[in-house]
Amino acid sequence: MASGLSKLCQEIDERVRMLSGLHFLTHIGISWVVANLGPGSRKDRCLVVLAGIVLDVDGAGILWSEGAYLALHRAIGHSLVFGLLVIAATMLWADHRWATGALAAVSFHLHLLLDVVGTGGLPIRYLWPFTDWGWTYSGHWILASWPNVLVMGLTLLGVLGVAWWKGRTPLECLWPRADQALVRRLGLAGR
Repeated sequence: MASGLSKLCQEIDERVRMLSGLHFLTHIGISWVVANLGPGSRKDRCLVVLAGIVLDVDGAGILWSEGAYLALHRAIGHSLVFGLLVIAATMLWADHRWATGALAAVSFHLHLLLDVVGTGGLPIRYLWPFTDWGWTYSGHWILASWPNVLVMGLTLLGVLGVAWWKGRTPLECLWPRADQALVRRLGLAGR
């Protein structure tokens, strides 16, 4: 019986890791869709995507200890101060400063919204380091819920829509040649 319970716990742990990975891909996908709403260059789009995912750098505390993770995650990277720094850096490096900065702000805050509503867990300490008050939502979805699956599915449709409409995918940020090969191979370039 103990080995059966152990196996079940291991399967649940693997599913949670997979869903966490999908949740991260959802952050990338939503940021990508937002990035394609503006007039920006490839660099601008990648900066907007980065603004929507760099928040999770504060989860690196897990590399040291669970205590460090609990103290840092959803505090430093998920704070207003960090958000303002990300937006300022985006505007500094962007070709279309104001439009890209605005899209970076939207991308950053959509990440926060997805974390609060879509996973619950640790509170978002948006006003850190000024206070440890945390933003939570008691009606949040569990990670393996139909609303999260719906958000993930709609995000995938959005990414495919951008690929068809504009002829590019999030791969453009890391590997532009692979991006174009994928778009051509799947026949997604609608123009």
